[in-house]
Amino acid sequence: MLGLYVIRESSSEGKPRSHYYRLTQNKESFKVFRASLSISELDEVLLSRTDIKFNKTRKTISTDSERLFKMAIIYGGVRQTIRVANRSRLVSIAKVLLSLEEFSLQFWYTEFVSRYSTRNNIVDTYKVGRSFRDLYEL
Repeated sequence: MLGLYVIRESSSEGKPRSHYYRLTQNKESFKVFRASLSISELDEVLLSRTDIKFNKTRKTISTDSERLFKMAIIYGGVRQTIRVANRSRLVSIAKVLLSLEEFSLQFWYTEFVSRYSTRNNIVDTYKVGRSFRDLYEL
């Protein structure tokens, strides 16, 4: 059964927004993160480079993989801090994410989600995204 984690795309002012949801056992969902990012970019840059199983439609990605969900949130958070986004730079972020061990992945995921959840504001995560870029020289 796929779908413990869902990423949905909407648009605001003509720009794509991805909303990250975690589903509970009773099929209730709660939003844990948001990023200015399209599902197609997420799939093209990050998801297509992994062998983790997920379902994708035009506007939704669902998976049972907590690891994939964490990588998607970190990618979205780091992507927020990049003004000039060329393909090679985005791919280098994806490569770093795919190589992270579980402890580092959990750390960055927790930082992004906890900062976002204080006010449900993506701006609160910008320093975390810049720190990730500085640490991994991206």
